[in-house]
Amino acid sequence: MTYAERDLIATIDRLVPQGASERSTLEALQYLDHYHAGGSQAVERLLDTMVLSPSDTVLDVGSGLGGPARQVAAASGCQVTGVDITEAYVQAATELTDRCGLSDRVRFVHGDIADLMPDQSFDAGFTMHVQMNIEAKREWYAEIARRLAPGARFAVWEVCRTSGTELSWPMPWSMDGSDSHLATSDALRDAILGAGFEPVEWVDETAWAISWFDTAFTGHPRPGPNLAMLIEDGFTRMLNFAGALADGALGVRRGAFGRSAG
Repeated sequence: MTYAERDLIATIDRLVPQGASERSTLEALQYLDHYHAGGSQAVERLLDTMVLSPSDTVLDVGSGLGGPARQVAAASGCQVTGVDITEAYVQAATELTDRCGLSDRVRFVHGDIADLMPDQSFDAGFTMHVQMNIEAKREWYAEIARRLAPGARFAVWEVCRTSGTELSWPMPWSMDGSDSHLATSDALRDAILGAGFEPVEWVDETAWAISWFDTAFTGHPRPGPNLAMLIEDGFTRMLNFAGALADGALGVRRGAFGRSAG
């Protein structure tokens, strides 16, 4: 199983600087709680397209350890609900959110998006490096669309296959490739549009992601803890991902869409 980490809070407490005040800030966690290329800087790039206000409600699908949800709430003042299928991640995300003083604005739900009752129409939604594990992509995005209000903004930050080159496993989203369902950029965009969204922009962020990896993990790594120290075989997974981006086998796309009115 790819997402099998346990005792995440205990591990984080060993990795971050000592002292409750340092452990309870978004800055102290930003290289640990973002399970996607680009970390907190990638969330900033999505925020520019989401145009959020404090009155908005936002849905984060595949919320992981909660870093993006907390960052979105802190930056915009909005309310964020994160949904994730990995219980240990939801538990850790909830604890970290409480420590950061954001529990009044950010909550997390354990389960699949299909299990989330559509009793609230969110004003916006986003996903970051999630659909690589989803085989039926159009149906999955349609479940997200059903939980967004007509005209709601939807942003994605996702990995795409750009060639038929064989990948080296493990990757951040799969240990052996058995649960990896990569699509090309065009196929992914078509799945989103076919699920009830209108296009706003679709941007190739691969060069930017390669540069970020070079700074964060390879050529000039930043000092201190990062996600690779938190997940199983983390450095191998990150280096394989960075290598596939550099070799042109994979790419990163940033997308912005609007929920269709119909």
